Amino acid sequence: MPAIRRMSFALMSSCFLAGAAQAQDPVSVEVRTLSDILVDTERTASADVRSLNVTTVSAEVSAVVKQILVDVGVAIKKGELLVQLDTGDYRLALQQAEANLAAAKAQKAQADARLKRARELGANQYLSADDLLARETEVLVIGAQIQVQEAATSIARRNLGKCEIRAPFNGVVNAREAQLGAYVNPGSPLLILTQTDESELDAEIPDDIAESLEQARSMRFVSRGDSWPVRLLRLSPVIEMERRSRRARFAFIGDAPAVGRSGEIVWTAAKGLLPANLMVRRNGALGIFLNRSNTAVFTPLPGAQEGRPVETTLPGDTEVIVQGRDRLQDGDAIIANRRAGF
Repeated sequence: MPAIRRMSFALMSSCFLAGAAQAQDPVSVEVRTLSDILVDTERTASADVRSLNVTTVSAEVSAVVKQILVDVGVAIKKGELLVQLDTGDYRLALQQAEANLAAAKAQKAQADARLKRARELGANQYLSADDLLARETEVLVIGAQIQVQEAATSIARRNLGKCEIRAPFNGVVNAREAQLGAYVNPGSPLLILTQTDESELDAEIPDDIAESLEQARSMRFVSRGDSWPVRLLRLSPVIEMERRSRRARFAFIGDAPAVGRSGEIVWTAAKGLLPANLMVRRNGALGIFLNRSNTAVFTPLPGAQEGRPVETTLPGDTEVIVQGRDRLQDGDAIIANRRAGF
């Protein structure tokens, strides 16, 4: 009986030692340096290129449309003549104002001469003080009349200039509202213009990611395979209730796409994050396994959340176990297979 017990004990000991040896066999894993696996988190939102100005050009004076020099789709330059109104009445008004001004100036010259003579007579007691005061008053009145006539002349000249409607900016004609020979009044629409040399990118940003725009390290507008760098101009503090979004405007850095182009605004919300799929949970903590001299070392990551990339302050040359980590425990021996890239 004792011999049988010794044999059973020896057999059990042999099995235990074999199992222990098998458990301690190094685990083959794949490792990569931290700098090779860090990723950037990007966000996107729909965006459109908007002109700074879409303007309805209207008449400022009453007149007949004499010429329309542009049509829909035509590119225009700032200062270019677009519409010519009839100038007949306004030329006559200017001539009349200029004639009235000339007459007032002639009266002023005569009044100045009379005042000079009156002062000479007054000095010799040949003219009463009342008569001298009347001459001085006459000069002042005519001087005021000259100012009135100068203003009337400026108004007449300005009204004449308003008969020529010129482009306020470089752009394109969107619509033609005026008709040749039609009589227009102040405020009558003539043309609708879109500015083409000044534009901004307009985007509707979901409210839950809008704040990340202000900390973004890079932004770009992507459309039809092309990309343009942009910078944030302003982010509205008002949340649009229906869509739970906020409006944002961006300026292009350098060249800009055509007005009306649609695409996406893409920005880097965070840079150099550890991918969420590399994290495992041990003893209630989320972390990663590192290779330290062919030993798996579990390193918790404070602030890590399931399914989200996380920041890390580990050195870039730290070796992270990326394959075979699920069955590891802290302190396990490993065989590290290294492969660069991600």
